[in-house]
Amino acid sequence: MKDATRAEPAEVGSALDARVERLLEGPIQGLGCRLLEARLRPEGHWVLRLTIDKPEGAVTLDECARVSELAGRILDVEDPIPHAFHLEVSSPGLFRPLKERRHFEQSVGKRIRLTIAHEVLPELKERTFRAELQAVEGETLRLDVAGEPLSIPLQAVKKARLDPDL
Repeated sequence: MKDATRAEPAEVGSALDARVERLLEGPIQGLGCRLLEARLRPEGHWVLRLTIDKPEGAVTLDECARVSELAGRILDVEDPIPHAFHLEVSSPGLFRPLKERRHFEQSVGKRIRLTIAHEVLPELKERTFRAELQAVEGETLRLDVAGEPLSIPLQAVKKARLDPDL
């Protein structure tokens, strides 16, 4: 990788992040992991942070190291980032945030905690609750809240994260 101390202005944001994700998604799947997010940000120096997960079980330190090695080789050859950067690979953790539609899609069948906007389903007194995410259909989340089905528009979710039973 390039010398990260010589950071220069660059295209930062969703376009470059999406390009890096497209470049790395398939190879990372080949290692039995999935790429949840790639984010390039200036933090005194440029940092490319890859967040990975597995369909079953927790991500190990060895898996993070293998993904880092593979991603580093691919990024050195393909060179999509026009300046120096540090590469970091990590797991999202047990209580990872769900921010984008694809995060919800990847979490179907799991227990989540979410907060919804006040204007949505005003008959509900609670705005924050635990539920099992049953499906993502179009722009609607299908939930099971304590045995009761509930549908919520994705745009009504103010905050959400995984909330596993420990």
